[in-house]
Amino acid sequence: MFKIYSKIKKKKLLHIFYRSRNTLSRINLTPENEFLQTSIIKFNDKKTVNSHYHLKHDILKTKRPIQESWILIKGKAKLSYFDVNKKFIKSFSMNPGDISITFYGGHKLEIKKKGSILYEYKTGPYKGNNRDLIYFDKSNL
Repeated sequence: MFKIYSKIKKKKLLHIFYRSRNTLSRINLTPENEFLQTSIIKFNDKKTVNSHYHLKHDILKTKRPIQESWILIKGKAKLSYFDVNKKFIKSFSMNPGDISITFYGGHKLEIKKKGSILYEYKTGPYKGNNRDLIYFDKSNL
């Protein structure tokens, strides 16, 4: 697992990249205090997760960040991470099973193989590109 911190705000966790591998049990990838919670769970035997629903949390009094996660299911992709000041930090080649988690800062995705499939997860609600994000690299447009 690669944890990428801001170069400007040294203790601020911006991104996590997890390279797919044989997981032995459960791995919680994200810190408990982040809005986007992600885990990997390997089941060695048949298992039932009993019927359940999730409790409501207290209504948030402040605006929450939009956080996003991508899981490459099929194909090949290149992922680039950026700091809170839009400066490039690091790139990874994504293979099937790899996961990217962005809490803060920017990211860029380049699909490298036709027919690639990516799962995307983010905090909502989704209000459209004009209200949810800002492109800062003109090549994205």
